[in-house]
Amino acid sequence: MTLVDLRITDAKALEQFEALVLSQQPASAPWRPVTDYSFEARKQIEGIHPQLICDWLVGCEDADILDYGCGPGHLVWLLREENARRRWQLGVDGYDITYPTSPPTQAAVYDLVICREVLEHCTVREIRDLVARLCAYSARLVYVTTRFAQSPQHLLSVDTSDGLDPTHITMLNQSFLRMLFVLEGFRRRADLEAKMDHKGYGRVLVYERV
Repeated sequence: MTLVDLRITDAKALEQFEALVLSQQPASAPWRPVTDYSFEARKQIEGIHPQLICDWLVGCEDADILDYGCGPGHLVWLLREENARRRWQLGVDGYDITYPTSPPTQAAVYDLVICREVLEHCTVREIRDLVARLCAYSARLVYVTTRFAQSPQHLLSVDTSDGLDPTHITMLNQSFLRMLFVLEGFRRRADLEAKMDHKGYGRVLVYERV
């Protein structure tokens, strides 16, 4: 029995990627939570997450943090609670287009930039721009969680649906997303990714400015 070679050439992969990128449109409807998204419910789900951020990503008690794409700001408030509990002097800001505050305007002013569960709601080109923006805002670390293509055939593989949320329109090959951070002059911190991925989902990226 002859096995079928399912590999795709670089040229064909690029052709498919080009067609997707040039035709891709934003999600047809805004994101809406499908579970209880109250502060108390999210506090239970977050669990030790704010502590882990402070333990492994902050590094000092007077750091500045930006949660980019913070939604209603639950993590921002949880980090501020953790800050008060430790009696630190953290500055914790949040920005989200749906819940507008003053957007950051100056590059490299935050020690840590967080962006969780945002990229999958963006088009490929929006992700490219957002990665550059996150890196520009960070003086040290960028911490990202997102969803990825399930069975990528090549570097340019993109899933446009995950069957979970209709606003999840772009799940990149994880290696492709990592490449975007490298092109911004950041290097992977696999040690910190392992610390932050305490639930073992495999969806954590931590990058450090070189």
